[in-house]
Amino acid sequence: MKHIQKLLLLTALLSSSVAFGQLTEDPEDRRDQGKDPLRTQTPEGRPLPFGQRLRFGGGINGFRFGNPFSLGASPVVAYQATERLIVGIGGSYTYTRYKAPYYVPTTYNQFGGRGFVMYEAIPSIVPNLYLHGEIENSTIQEKVDGGTSFSAGLTSPLVGLTYSQPISRRFGVNLTALYNLNYNDNSGLARVIYGNPFVIRLSFF
Repeated sequence: MKHIQKLLLLTALLSSSVAFGQLTEDPEDRRDQGKDPLRTQTPEGRPLPFGQRLRFGGGINGFRFGNPFSLGASPVVAYQATERLIVGIGGSYTYTRYKAPYYVPTTYNQFGGRGFVMYEAIPSIVPNLYLHGEIENSTIQEKVDGGTSFSAGLTSPLVGLTYSQPISRRFGVNLTALYNLNYNDNSGLARVIYGNPFVIRLSFF
């Protein structure tokens, strides 16, 4: 009797494992059927669980050696809301140091956050090309060695395009070109944070 109970239990476990595997089956299996992988559904048409629609990644920004020295990071969490729509949030931090004798020794800490939306506009003509819009809030802190300190923030809407080269269903290389609608040549803060109204990013998610 005990052997029969063990056999029934093993059968139930195997059945549940197969059912779970069918539910979370990677859509890239569709390639065996000659079709592109779905981003939000299993090959059987079931919605993918929330966790399998998430993408994690980011990029490196403000990278300069020498004088000034600058280095930053920008983590990203994105969600595949539909087959063509991606929404996400991101953060950024950049450290910049100007040194003597060419500059007054000064340290800049720039950090911020952003929310973004990407929509694949014409997949039948140019796949993986997204309309991109976001709101970014940036704060910069300036400290002169042995002298004054300064802190200010700026919120900017940015619009443009992102081309994403998929590496897998949940990861890709993204080249983004944006225009800052809030940029003003007469604003010293905008020039310090952005340099110019165009923002170019290389990110991975």
